[in-house]
Amino acid sequence: MKFFETSKYFSLKKSTYIDLRSIAIIGQLTTINVVYFFLNFEFNFILVNLVILVGGLSNLYLAYIHEKTQLLDKESFFFLLIDILQLSCLIYLTGGIANPFSIFLIIPTIFSSSNLGFRSNLLLVSFTTLIIILLTFFSYPLPYPINIHFHVGIYYYYSIPISLIIALIFLNYFALSFGTESRVRKEALNKMEEIMSKEHGTFISGWSSRRRRSFLGHPFFNNKDHIFRSIKTI
Repeated sequence: MKFFETSKYFSLKKSTYIDLRSIAIIGQLTTINVVYFFLNFEFNFILVNLVILVGGLSNLYLAYIHEKTQLLDKESFFFLLIDILQLSCLIYLTGGIANPFSIFLIIPTIFSSSNLGFRSNLLLVSFTTLIIILLTFFSYPLPYPINIHFHVGIYYYYSIPISLIIALIFLNYFALSFGTESRVRKEALNKMEEIMSKEHGTFISGWSSRRRRSFLGHPFFNNKDHIFRSIKTI
């Protein structure tokens, strides 16, 4: 059994995905530049912008080079994986799990839960959970001068990744349940439309055939002398 054998049943509309990624990239650029130039926070500005540039380039590839209008399960999985990696790099460079924007790490996985298959979602949830755990222990400090004023207890600090993981699992399950119900209703409706279309075509074909036989079987067309007299009269 192939891992992505459900690809034909799960897909993601490319134009919608591109729009959402564009909004995210614009938001990242705006936030980074406002924090650096107007609030005078100190962090690795060039490296952070390079990470955002990678996300922008992948979005351009998706918009202008990738020709399909629908992203199948496997394709959506890899693009969402890129989004998670890009976000995790940004969070890693700007304070790790203590960064308030770390909440955005769970968004790609929640977004995928209503559009992708169960196995793809399970992989994304597992990968996002691993990223959250790693960012809890490994990251650059928060941008200066926040890092000299941010002091919390160990219980509060470790409650951040725990709450993120709980929210990730709950919201993913919630969206997956509603997404499954929506797909079942959509498939049932498509099946009904297909059956009705076939029955309608059969009815029209049968009606036309009977009508033609009735028309050609009329006595007028079976009386050649009557036809010739009618033509001469005209």
